[in-house]
Amino acid sequence: MYKYFIIFLSAFVLEIGSTFYINGVASHNLGIMAFFAFMGPMLSLPFVNFVIEAKNWKDRGVLAIIQSFGYCFGSIVSYFFLT
Repeated sequence: MYKYFIIFLSAFVLEIGSTFYINGVASHNLGIMAFFAFMGPMLSLPFVNFVIEAKNWKDRGVLAIIQSFGYCFGSIVSYFFLT
């Protein structure tokens, strides 16, 4: 259960960071763009280990679903934050 929370939270934060990166590119803000381009790979580090550890396709499928929910909720939060 703990690893699923870490995967969800990591995907959630990564999606918010990605949205701010795209916002920085769209507004031609080099500082924001460079910061979030640098932070993106580091934000995804927590769930990389769990994805590598997955032994079968059922486990990989559950990880993908949890990750999808994290990305979905991250995009919803980013939408409400930016509007």
